[in-house]
Amino acid sequence: MMTSLFDGRLAPLTFSIGFLDAPPEEVAAVLVEFFTRVHDGGRATELGGSLEENLLELPPLTIGSQPKVLLASTALDGWTAMFEGDALGQGVAQLTGLLASQLLKVRGYFVSSVPPAGNSGGPLGARQFHMLGPETKLGYVRTVELIENNPGRWYFEAGGEVQPFEDVEAYGSRRRRDRFTEEMLAGYAAAVGLRPWDESFYRNPSYLVTNAATIRYPFTLGQARARLGLDG
Repeated sequence: MMTSLFDGRLAPLTFSIGFLDAPPEEVAAVLVEFFTRVHDGGRATELGGSLEENLLELPPLTIGSQPKVLLASTALDGWTAMFEGDALGQGVAQLTGLLASQLLKVRGYFVSSVPPAGNSGGPLGARQFHMLGPETKLGYVRTVELIENNPGRWYFEAGGEVQPFEDVEAYGSRRRRDRFTEEMLAGYAAAVGLRPWDESFYRNPSYLVTNAATIRYPFTLGQARARLGLDG
């Protein structure tokens, strides 16, 4: 089972995706208010392109700042998908948690699928499923994660309240990579109504939310991919 949007050709933009139980226009308004407060400026522009076209509005990719966020409607009525241009592909995690737990106070999810590093010199692999919401101080209701610490060496961790759809028996597998497989990650997402790696799941209206954050270490998509060894 593939857990890669657009066959990975837009990674790292598609390594991680946030989801929020609120329509995109509401998320956009809250983000503009938040960015205006913390970055002295925020603006939302409606986009009418395909998801791929809209994702290509996110570069330059950055490290240490968050100047652009893409919001897309989804086939799950009333839910918004969120992407952003972190050059390492993980930046949307913190923002999704903040929106779910504090700014919007709604159910949210964060999913991440990064292929194993192997011999490519690319980023270390990851499979992550976070259930988020205002129930806890930091927003983490349930987390299941498989993280590659070094090439070929994995760390598994699960925390919070076990959900009915989880394959808890797999968590005891001898081989760590078998404790949270791609199939399990896709299955958990499907169990809550999400199809993160299916292009047809995403709809318009979409919004590009920008702010006045200082852009540090800018990269084109091609430069970011080369830096991560994704084109090798």
